[in-house]
Amino acid sequence: MGYLTDLEEPMYTLHAGMERTDSQSRGSHAIYLEVGFAQDEASYSFDPPPPIAGGRVERAKIELNIVPVTLNYKYEAPLTERLNYYLGLGLGVAILDSSYDWSWTQAIEPPDNEGSGSDDQTNTKFYGHVFAGLSYDVSDAFEIFGGARYIFMDDADLRIDVTDASKYTAGINGDILLELGARYHF
Repeated sequence: MGYLTDLEEPMYTLHAGMERTDSQSRGSHAIYLEVGFAQDEASYSFDPPPPIAGGRVERAKIELNIVPVTLNYKYEAPLTERLNYYLGLGLGVAILDSSYDWSWTQAIEPPDNEGSGSDDQTNTKFYGHVFAGLSYDVSDAFEIFGGARYIFMDDADLRIDVTDASKYTAGINGDILLELGARYHF
């Protein structure tokens, strides 16, 4: 589990892979698949200043699910008998599933005084990260870890049909994930 510092939302991840210990360097190399999940919610509203007669009031609510899927490499080496440091990188894709609702009203005579709608979009974008941290071996099979990641992601521009110019840039490019977790070695 982690916390995205710019988005200010949690992110959950699950890892499955293989680790091989290098007896000469006492370090280990791991390759693993990781699937994550984070959500973003945003809203947009525009209220024209009171002196504008017939001004248009606009509202939109956006919900975004971010599902990164990466193949990661991690190098881990001991600092003490039980304390280790690790660093690595991951590359893959992020699936962005967005849904939004919008509405507008305007102080003019019907029939053109209101509108509303909704839409769903799914985008797949490049996703990568670099990471580093510390791990502690509780036993031979169980460890806890804490670290940080810097995320690279192609953002998606989602067009919202409130007006022709309404858009929302979705994604977590440049965000930092602070994470804490546990690993069990089979």
